[in-house]
Amino acid sequence: MSAALDNVRIILVEPAGALNVGSVARVMKNMGLHHLVLVNPHCDPVGAEARQMAVHAADILEAAQRVDALPLALEGCYRAIATTARPRSLSTPLEHPRQALPWLLETPSALIFGPEDRGLNNEELNYAQRFMAIPSNPVYPSLNLAQAVAICCYELYQSALAPQLSKLTG
Repeated sequence: MSAALDNVRIILVEPAGALNVGSVARVMKNMGLHHLVLVNPHCDPVGAEARQMAVHAADILEAAQRVDALPLALEGCYRAIATTARPRSLSTPLEHPRQALPWLLETPSALIFGPEDRGLNNEELNYAQRFMAIPSNPVYPSLNLAQAVAICCYELYQSALAPQLSKLTG
C-alpha cells in the first residue's frame, strides 16, 4: 500500500495560511502520504502556527519541497489532477474524487490544490490532465484548503488499501 501512496505528491500553490499548511501535513501523515510540495508559499510553512496544527507531522513540514513555480513542482510526475470548486469551460469534465484519484497511484503523480482565496487559475489548470471537484452544497461549494486535502488524502488511502482488503475477503 505505501508504495502506491509514495507515488503521490500533494502540491499546494501559493498557500497563504500556515494553519492550513500544518493541517495538510497532519492529514497527509494520517493517511500515509509524505510528499508535500509548496509553490511560492505566502506563509511560514515551518513556523509555530504550522507546527501547532501539524502536531506529530512536523517531519512532513520540514521535508516539504519549496519551489517558485508549478512546473518545478511537477518535475518527475507523469500524471496530475487539479482540484477546483468551480465548473469551467474545460474540455475535460470535472470528476468525482473516488473516480479520479486511483489513477494517481500507478506512477509518479501529483494532486494540485490552489490558493485559499482564489483556487487554481486557468493557466495553472493547464498543467493537469484531469480535473476533480469534491461534491458539496452548490450554495457554498468552496471548501477550506485543509479540508479539501483531507477528503482527497482519505480517498487516496482508501484506494491504496482496496487491493489488500480484496485479498483478505476474496
